[in-house]
Amino acid sequence: MSMAVETTPRPPAVAMRVALIYDLDGCRGPTGVTRHALAQLERLARRPEVALTLIAGRMTEPDGLAYWESLGAMPRRELPVRARDALRWWRVASWPPVEWWSGPVDWVYSPAEYGVATRQARRAVTSHDVLQNLQAHPRMRQQLGHTFGRADLILSVSRFNAERLSVAFPGCRDRVAYVPNGAEDLFFEPPTEHERASARADLGLPPGVPYLLSVANFQPRKNLARLVRAASALPEVARGELALVLLGAGSEPETRALREQAAAAGRRALIRMPGYRQGKVLRAAYAEATALVFPSLCESFGIPAVEAMAQGTPVALADSTALPEVGGAAGWYFDPASEEALRATLRDLLDRPDERARRALLGRTIAAGYRWQAANDRLVAALAERL
Repeated sequence: MSMAVETTPRPPAVAMRVALIYDLDGCRGPTGVTRHALAQLERLARRPEVALTLIAGRMTEPDGLAYWESLGAMPRRELPVRARDALRWWRVASWPPVEWWSGPVDWVYSPAEYGVATRQARRAVTSHDVLQNLQAHPRMRQQLGHTFGRADLILSVSRFNAERLSVAFPGCRDRVAYVPNGAEDLFFEPPTEHERASARADLGLPPGVPYLLSVANFQPRKNLARLVRAASALPEVARGELALVLLGAGSEPETRALREQAAAAGRRALIRMPGYRQGKVLRAAYAEATALVFPSLCESFGIPAVEAMAQGTPVALADSTALPEVGGAAGWYFDPASEEALRATLRDLLDRPDERARRALLGRTIAAGYRWQAANDRLVAALAERL
């Protein structure tokens, strides 16, 4: 019987040269787009077959500056203006090319919908949420059409989003590749006992109180006001025996509206809004939760659903847009436009512990298919195929 011998792979004679351009000011309260961008950046930097250069706009946020400094010897250049100002300029001009800062490259890759100028490099952009962009900002159609029209490759984070993209911009159909989001490796590992024991205090809850968890910003499309009302209609929430925790943040009006809904639930209800959480603290919050509830009215992927499933946490998800694609048979689904449907789904989930355990186990298997390394493998394959 022959024995396979492991060898250390050698980098190719000529690496694929990629300039990644992103606004690192997004590191402050990172959304799914920023989490996608940083996950791809960090994995591209580790690949021997890729020669990566990071291009960032002038940074003004401390979190972005700290991340920039953490990159050590990674080849990187900072634009002389903020990223948003550079993008405004590139909407009306095809100069200066990104190669002014990156040097000659094969690809300029934007992990968001950035329209940039290049000299000879091909352009790749990630499309995150075409439906939401066009619904909330109809005037973006021309801008997105211009960006996608000039791109040599469009990477879509879900099959649902790819379908919406092909409908809205049919000329892009043959240039779309599926590169989904994922979860960081730490979410596939269990938290320590100390991390779990500290979770409720961190969330502002009494010891031992079970809770439902939301991980989302406070934009209206996240549908959190309806979640607060539906959860408050559950007797155990009204009595303070089951808490609701909203991890996220929003503008002052968005936050005020949710606080008003929480106050209407009554003095005994435990509804907490402690802000964003990341890393191991967020992992412990998932692990200790009775369920993650994700009632978004428009979602192109839903990274928290994968993170929760990876921790073995049941997920109650809106039955529309991309969430059924991500949650599959592990999810408990409801019409996000119906407060009664949401309440009934939560009631069913709470009353069936054996089914919760079964679907949680299935969720771990589904989540394993959404890891950032697999997404990065897809990205590099798509870039190499189109050189």
